[in-house]
Amino acid sequence: MFGFLSIRSKVLAMLLICGIGCLVAASLVAMRSGTTTLKSSIFDQLTTLRTAKAAQVVNWFQDVSDDFSDISQDASTIAGIQAFSAAYLRAGVGASATPTPELDAYYKDKFLPSFAMLVDAPLVPRGFLPASPAALRLQAAYVTRNANPVGTEGVSREDTGQPADSGLAAYDDAVARFQPFFRRAVETHALEDILLVDTRSGTIVYTVAKRTDLGASLKSGSLSTSGAARAFSRVIEGGGVPGHTVLEDFSAYIPAGLRPSAFIAAPVFSDGNLVGVVIGVLSVKQINALMTNDRHWEEAGLGRTGEVYLVGVNELLMRSPSRFLIQDPAAYFKALEATGVSSETLARIRHFDSPIMAQKVSTEATREGQKGRSDTQIVADYRGVSTLSSWGPVAVQGLHWIVVAQQDEAEALAPVDGLRHSILVVAALAAVILTAISVALASVFTRPIQAVLAGVNTLAAGDESVRIPVKGRDEFADLARAFNAMANEIAERSARIEQKTVEYEQLLRNFYPDLIADRIRNGEGAFSEHVRNVCVVVLIIEGFEGLVRGGSGETLERVNAVVGDLDELCTAGGLEKIRTIGETYMAACGLSTPRLDAAQRGLAFVEQVSGALDRLSRVYEVELSVRAGVALGDVEVGIVGRHRMLYDVWGATMLEARRIVFDAEPGTVRVTEAVFQQLSVREGFEPKAEITLFDDTPVATWQRPAAPAPAAESR
Repeated sequence: MFGFLSIRSKVLAMLLICGIGCLVAASLVAMRSGTTTLKSSIFDQLTTLRTAKAAQVVNWFQDVSDDFSDISQDASTIAGIQAFSAAYLRAGVGASATPTPELDAYYKDKFLPSFAMLVDAPLVPRGFLPASPAALRLQAAYVTRNANPVGTEGVSREDTGQPADSGLAAYDDAVARFQPFFRRAVETHALEDILLVDTRSGTIVYTVAKRTDLGASLKSGSLSTSGAARAFSRVIEGGGVPGHTVLEDFSAYIPAGLRPSAFIAAPVFSDGNLVGVVIGVLSVKQINALMTNDRHWEEAGLGRTGEVYLVGVNELLMRSPSRFLIQDPAAYFKALEATGVSSETLARIRHFDSPIMAQKVSTEATREGQKGRSDTQIVADYRGVSTLSSWGPVAVQGLHWIVVAQQDEAEALAPVDGLRHSILVVAALAAVILTAISVALASVFTRPIQAVLAGVNTLAAGDESVRIPVKGRDEFADLARAFNAMANEIAERSARIEQKTVEYEQLLRNFYPDLIADRIRNGEGAFSEHVRNVCVVVLIIEGFEGLVRGGSGETLERVNAVVGDLDELCTAGGLEKIRTIGETYMAACGLSTPRLDAAQRGLAFVEQVSGALDRLSRVYEVELSVRAGVALGDVEVGIVGRHRMLYDVWGATMLEARRIVFDAEPGTVRVTEAVFQQLSVREGFEPKAEITLFDDTPVATWQRPAAPAPAAESR
């Protein structure tokens, strides 16, 4: 499996795998333990909060019940309900059964518009006006003068400054006598309103708030199905026990503009006789303060996203406010829209600025709580956000709710990220230290092998002088000695090969131009290459036959001297020799290296050859001269032959140079038009008759002496 690794790598890998494996295992255990501990701590905290809030709610309702029981048995309540019942009957004497224009306008312009947007059907006053003449008379006198018809503050008729109605004199006296007591009861016992109901007729004969429920019947009409009517019925059906109270859950209440209201009711007895029922409209302010910790969530340990709220068991509707509606309404409504809450529900929540009896909370927590179960889990809340939640049922005098305490998982488990970061930092440092130790141990063990490997790599890179120090008498020392012996043998062989290669390459370049020599050295066989802008020079040495007289040794010396001088001039002038055949010498400029001045170099070469032959003529006492043909253009150059390869140059340019040299006069140079046009100095040239090539192609030529006269050169 690890055959491709070095020994050092294998040792290092084994040490790192064992060490890092232990680190990873320890880190995972620490992470899991830390996360579990943190979750357990948060769940315990949420459960404690949930239990405490449930107890506070139960205690608050018990306090309200006790207080309301005292109110129902107070002498002022007993006297008040009797006085208002009697005054109500007197108010009906002579009263009109038709609402006054002011009352009709009040319903049409003020009361009904306050909740019309929440109702699909059109609203008309007659559907909500009381049928009793006494009730119409009372509402015309009190309700129409109320500056806050759906508020919590009651006002007396005298408070409005309206002229007295003689038919309401008894009622006015009762208001003046008992209004301070009931107003004080509302303000001191967390109530929104107090209703006094006549037992026989079920008529609300008095309210502190003076809303449209004043004079209304709880047995018939629009309030017969209200929470107040249900509380009244439960008291009557219970037979009435002095001081006993009943609670009625939140429901929409028309006099409050359909805002959800909860009720508490108790019978009122006088001399053992049931004379009425007192009903309190519970204020949600106290419940909201309890559940939101007076909006100090962080002080309660709920952080930035925690909250505790109540949900009804039957329909899973909220009974307390949402923290997110209070703190960030825009984000709250956006989250509800994302979870698919209907636009009608959102409109109702916006209208009342409260989710009570409007927002349904159908989550795993509430569904389990609906079954009477208490638990703690990570669940998605009504916003669709993952939360750590603790829930359980709470029962309050016949009301069955669910209390949920939760906190967003992202915030609750944020310390886990810090723990994870700390563990990763420690693990990383430990891994670095472990790696350093492992590398050191592996290096100590494999250092001799590394020395041999380094020597092999250096030798493979071309440094044949490398040798490995031999230390000790173990197997590594034997390996070092064997390597040194091999390196010595390789160095000796490389030296011999290098010498032979230099000799071969020198011989190759003596026979061929650099262009051809490079390709042959690279292993190419027969080939050809098209080369542009090449100047071909063909020389014919006049008097060459005079050099071959005498003995063979003398002839060889003379020929070598002439050809050697021409070769040197050819190389010095930047030309490349093609070949020599008897008295003919062929060279080219621009074969291996492109030359822009190839024509000038060719003519300079001819001039130098002419001078050299003059000198050799005097040395060997033989009349030597040159005639030359110079052509410029494209050529083909290559190696030809199958068994014995020969270097050659061919093409139209070569044909032109070979052809025009025969028409050149001794001691002159004949050039083609291409050469002539490239020359910057054309003095001494004379046009000659066109020469016809072998394929009848005419060639224009110019001629001048091979070595220009000194006067011409000076000019």
